[in-house]
Amino acid sequence: MKGCAELLFESEHAGLIYQALAPEVDDELHRSNVFLGLEDGSIRLRIWGEDTVSLRAALNTWIRLVNIAFEMVNI
Repeated sequence: MKGCAELLFESEHAGLIYQALAPEVDDELHRSNVFLGLEDGSIRLRIWGEDTVSLRAALNTWIRLVNIAFEMVNI
């Protein structure tokens, strides 16, 4: 069963957060794919998984990365 999740994060620092996260998109994921986009003050994150386990693992990883990036721009 394949799955997809799309998240939209709004921030006045969207450009900085996007720049911090963009290199992570190139990391090889075993059973999932990631799209990261920058749109008018928002970051769009789309994750596809080959199965629910890989989708959940990728979501956990990326939500953690986004959270850290948000925390860092607010220091």
